Amino acid sequence: MSSLFQQLFPAAYSPAVGSGKLKQFAEDFIVIETLSFPFTGEGEHGYLKIRKTGQNTQWVCQRLARHFSVKERDIGYAGLKDRHAVTTQWFSLPYKNISDEKIAAFIEEGIEILEWQRHSGKLRKGAIKYNQFEITLRDVKLDSDELAERLILIKQQGVPNYFDDQRFGRQRQNLTAFNDMVEGKFKPKRHKQRIYISAARSWLFNQVLAKRVEQNNWATGIAGDVYQLDGSKKVFATDVLDDEICQRLMENDIHPTAPLWGVGDLMTALDAQNFETTVLQDWQGWCNQLEQAGLKQQRRATRVIPIEFEYDYNQDQKRLTLSFKLPSGAYATNLVGEIIVLDSKL
Repeated sequence: MSSLFQQLFPAAYSPAVGSGKLKQFAEDFIVIETLSFPFTGEGEHGYLKIRKTGQNTQWVCQRLARHFSVKERDIGYAGLKDRHAVTTQWFSLPYKNISDEKIAAFIEEGIEILEWQRHSGKLRKGAIKYNQFEITLRDVKLDSDELAERLILIKQQGVPNYFDDQRFGRQRQNLTAFNDMVEGKFKPKRHKQRIYISAARSWLFNQVLAKRVEQNNWATGIAGDVYQLDGSKKVFATDVLDDEICQRLMENDIHPTAPLWGVGDLMTALDAQNFETTVLQDWQGWCNQLEQAGLKQQRRATRVIPIEFEYDYNQDQKRLTLSFKLPSGAYATNLVGEIIVLDSKL
């Protein structure tokens, strides 16, 4: 089974319209996080808006814990952000440990505190309305007309909502580790176990989505599908694929979903349930392990639609800049990969 971990997931739009280099510099990948709730202005938690350059989120947590004299477990953040990038995100920590003087004295290379707010609760993972991206691709080789046509398609239909490779670890080692867990070869520490379980669940979702991309129904739906409302986590099931559902899919009001495996019955029916059961029948050991971990059945949209999608192509400088917003949990690299063949330096 380990050979399957080298699998490449199919693109929805093929072939790519050109090639280019991603992340030649940290400034080529800019991310700004917007939270899903307003601040209360009171409470036991302080929120720091931090811009980091060339550093990962967990490293920032370590430096904040040391400087503000708090435990790392008391620091909250909504999501992990790329290391090889310039990213702006929020961190929460106990309000009693924060002061203007403490903030002024915080000096760490690659970390800037831009502002701070007070709030009633700790920042939880996933509490993101959207991430705003500005991505610069260099040494780009493509046809401008083909580029324009591809971007129109992406604006209209979105891109497959795959989990990115960073979820699976270097050389997808998190998947190998989970498979060893399933086969009883070792039992990792609890925090590592959570990482491996999350990777495995994401991998199974990608398996279902990849087959839907191959059959070209990742954006159009099939009988018995479960749909997610756009901009929401709410889902609903329906046996029929009627004109109303098709119209709502075309207008991007709803999106098909695939399973995030866990305890409970599949919400799908008819063709959709048969499809998901068939795709995952060779992964029953993994499904059983995820159920034993106590995870519950959930759904994730099979596509994601970029918001405020704009681009600038400088043919003389061979540079393409993409600007867009994506909801929490969606990966910008999936969108870029539907346009060009990537050649990453970092």
